[in-house]
Amino acid sequence: MVGTLFNAVTVAAGAGLGLLLGKRLGDGVRDIVFQCLGLFTLALGIQMSLEMERPFAIFLALIAGAILGHLLQLDRRIKSGTGRLGKGTGNALVQSVVLFCAGAMTLIGCMQDGLSGDATVLFIKGSMDFVSAAFLAAALGRGVLLAAPAVLIIQGGLTWAFMLWGAAWSEAFIADLTGIGGILLLALGLDLLKIRAFPLINFVPAFALIGIFQPIADWIQSVLPYLLLS
Repeated sequence: MVGTLFNAVTVAAGAGLGLLLGKRLGDGVRDIVFQCLGLFTLALGIQMSLEMERPFAIFLALIAGAILGHLLQLDRRIKSGTGRLGKGTGNALVQSVVLFCAGAMTLIGCMQDGLSGDATVLFIKGSMDFVSAAFLAAALGRGVLLAAPAVLIIQGGLTWAFMLWGAAWSEAFIADLTGIGGILLLALGLDLLKIRAFPLINFVPAFALIGIFQPIADWIQSVLPYLLLS
């Protein structure tokens, strides 16, 4: 839960800084910070993706999850919803909560923190949210500051859920969840560096599908060749 506490504090601190400085925050500083975060996110994504146990299962889950997310238009719905929120305090609060809590990095960070006690991803996310909250508060006002308690509740709940349910998961299953998270972090790093933008929310269903595709991948790799050759 340390990562979630850190994240909530950084959102509050960033929003407070944004309210204090207003329009004096320059785009150049933001760009430099996000370049550093993008490079580090790529490195962390590579490290996490190397932990996968069943690459073929992850491949199938990513494809199926991305197709499902595309059909449900998850990424588009969230972005279009936040685009209509306006600039009032209440709308700024909702927009900030979606920005800070609806991304793939939230799920990955809470999963890592809940399953292994590793809050690295949430520390990185908190640093990113500090910058985002500062610029968002400068533009939208004090509603962004009110998002800090929401981050604490939502991410704390997710982390607690992973701590509770993760005890029954196998090491191979956790490794493959980590592998999927690493791949999504690679995509996020490329996005932060403005190399390529991905509809990251559309890939999130892959986390729910990996448990289905692990036995399917094992059957394809072990039983199917035997049946075809017999």
